[in-house]
Amino acid sequence: MSLEDIVRWTLLVLLFGGLLGLWVWSKRKAAAQGIAGASGSSLKVLQKRWVDQRTGVCLVEAEGKTFLLAYTVGGGVSWQPLDPAASLAEKSSPKPLATAALPETGTR
Repeated sequence: MSLEDIVRWTLLVLLFGGLLGLWVWSKRKAAAQGIAGASGSSLKVLQKRWVDQRTGVCLVEAEGKTFLLAYTVGGGVSWQPLDPAASLAEKSSPKPLATAALPETGTR
């Protein structure tokens, strides 16, 4: 075994040792923060409904804000923040329901 081979193997071992150490450090740091990420942050699913067999929607509260999420079984996700002031205004002044004219039955 030549000196060049010894240097190459030494550098390779140091490189992989450093990568292993970095991986262990990141795992410990992630475990210390917990599942929710940074301490103090919260994520709560308020409601969850399936629209059809492959599509669902849910209301999620994160850090005091409410979001509407739409998702599919295939992995597609769309989200929209909800304005709490708009929902309070809708609750305080109910709007009359629109009525549609129904076709008459029996005569043509």
